[in-house]
Amino acid sequence: MSVSSASPPTARRLPSEPVTRGALVAIGVMSLLIGLYQAIAPASFVHDIGPFGEPNGHYVRDVATWYLAFGAVLPFAAARPSWRVPLLVLGIAQGALHLVNHVVDVGEADPVGVGVFNAVSLAAVLALMVWLLAGARSAER
Repeated sequence: MSVSSASPPTARRLPSEPVTRGALVAIGVMSLLIGLYQAIAPASFVHDIGPFGEPNGHYVRDVATWYLAFGAVLPFAAARPSWRVPLLVLGIAQGALHLVNHVVDVGEADPVGVGVFNAVSLAAVLALMVWLLAGARSAER
């Protein structure tokens, strides 16, 4: 029996430290901006970004509390690596549930294209957070 001299499989490409820090700050700032828009102008947010029925300012501001809280703490994880895994796990859990909700209701958006764009955008941010989590977990080892 011969022993193969094949090289080991290429390791997954994980984000570098500067990329991780930049992405955490960027997601945090984006979350803050979304939360501010929801809190300040909920009817406008529903009309422009989330056209899924009639606006309910109270519920939109309830969702804003998540975005504002997550956006406020996530940039701190850029400087505190020990915060990364727990915050990313929380963000991924919320993001996955949010994405499922958008996929289920994608046809309810008016226009439908906005619903599709929202679902794709949420999926992209979710994928980014999963990638960042893989890097954060690898760095902890």
